[in-house]
Amino acid sequence: MMNRQILQLFEDSSIVYRIKERLPYLFQLAELESSRDRKIGMEVGSVRERIITSLLIYKF
Repeated sequence: MMNRQILQLFEDSSIVYRIKERLPYLFQLAELESSRDRKIGMEVGSVRERIITSLLIYKF
């Protein structure tokens, strides 16, 4: 049941378009938040995970 919902999320062209538009911007914000002395820290991965998790929670 859940797999069908997740697949449906990636098959809907309007949702895919919105994700493609917003995800790079959100990832850029994550890099800015995780940078020190113009270097990106390892915690950027955790911030990106939270972004993706938040998007999935918002959808479902």
